[in-house]
Amino acid sequence: MESIAVLGAGIMGAGIARVLGRAGHDVRVFDVRADAAARAAESAGGSPCDSVEAAVDGATIVLEAAPERLELKRALLAEVEAANREAIIASNTSSIDVAALAAGMRDPSRLVIAHFFNPADTVPLVEVVPGPATPQATVDRMVALLAEAGKAPVALAEQVEGFIANRLQAALYREAMHLVERGVATPEQVDAVVTAGLGPRWALAGPFEVMDLGGLDVWTSVTDGIFPTLSGASAAPAMLRERAASGELGAKSGQGFFAHDADAPVRFAARLAALLEARVQLDATDPALEGRGSAGEGSPT
Repeated sequence: MESIAVLGAGIMGAGIARVLGRAGHDVRVFDVRADAAARAAESAGGSPCDSVEAAVDGATIVLEAAPERLELKRALLAEVEAANREAIIASNTSSIDVAALAAGMRDPSRLVIAHFFNPADTVPLVEVVPGPATPQATVDRMVALLAEAGKAPVALAEQVEGFIANRLQAALYREAMHLVERGVATPEQVDAVVTAGLGPRWALAGPFEVMDLGGLDVWTSVTDGIFPTLSGASAAPAMLRERAASGELGAKSGQGFFAHDADAPVRFAARLAALLEARVQLDATDPALEGRGSAGEGSPT
């Protein structure tokens, strides 16, 4: 059992606390909003703390889940280092360069990225990314901790902008918006192509296995023909930028590309949990997956 401090009790921090609490670890939660820390700690079977110092005192792992602002995270990491000189410090950042975070630390070898996905206690994947000074032993320890908690950790060899998952998503989103802006299809039609075609396949096999199953000769021809025609946009397209600027932020505001009610995220999380559980059951019946060590071996928590 590890003694784990979770700093930040928003949607991600609370979910991370539950993952680790259910795995049997001693979890302490701090947030500047005492009520949020209390709720997150209760849901994780842990303890709320009224300061960073109290949360990290004696902790062996510190998970930082503060809002995605570099200076805020740097200030928080400085507090952690002042109060605890030995714990591994794992940041849940999804977009900040790990080197930028490490640059402000006394001992950057303590830092590693542990990028959970929303909902953190439902989606198995966690990307583990080393900093410039992070030893392999620290990466291995985080991978083992997460795997034992039922997650599917994927350790990157080095930092890359957006890690793996967000780079893949961004490539798809760029082309999806390009097709809509060209008038080829509506947002509803693009989503239907993904959920009725690509998505079900990707729930069972990643891009490299899909290419193997389809034939690499076929995919050589397909990519030769399609790659030159894909969007090469290097910035957010107008259809995204204009909606964000006008306050149409998606589910959080009630309107984005589609209209959403207040319960939309909860319903989605429940459907996602059911889908992932079905995936686990399917994997358990396929002897070809035994011992493969794929990211799919984690289970929903």
